[in-house]
Amino acid sequence: MKNKKKWIAVAILAVILILVSIFWYYSYVTQDQVAEKNAAIMKAKQSGGLVSTTQTWKSVWDQIYWVVQGKNAQNENIMVWVPFQKMEGQPNIPAADPSGVHTELMKNGVDEQKVTAIIQQQLPNAKIVRLQPSVFNGEYVWQLFYDDESHHNYTFYRFSDGASTGIKYTLPNY
Repeated sequence: MKNKKKWIAVAILAVILILVSIFWYYSYVTQDQVAEKNAAIMKAKQSGGLVSTTQTWKSVWDQIYWVVQGKNAQNENIMVWVPFQKMEGQPNIPAADPSGVHTELMKNGVDEQKVTAIIQQQLPNAKIVRLQPSVFNGEYVWQLFYDDESHHNYTFYRFSDGASTGIKYTLPNY
């Protein structure tokens, strides 16, 4: 009986050790991403007028951007695009030029719900995989990654009015 309790205690200790190790490994692997996100939020607060954050996205297309949604000092909903630079062998850092930070009031653009409705109207058979704000060809856009039952595709909708850019990238099937 005493031997059985000993093995139960060892098994519980082993499970706890495994769970702690998994948590530690996950924290280690994601630390650069978390630091990059926090740097983007700080830059959005310093240069973009952000006071509180509700959501963030990392956008990688022609350039790396972190897009931060939140509220400004007037309690208005805003979206802030923060460009990042890739430094060789270093984590991404916010661009040094604060003029690269772009802020838009959400009321001056199309929010996620409106662009989703536009997408469902224009692409009724599309299964949305991911929809996120981005920058494409120098325009602030919603980047749509979707499945049309035969391929995965990327297309873009302007943040300002929800209009399609007319550009679609179809990924090959393997």
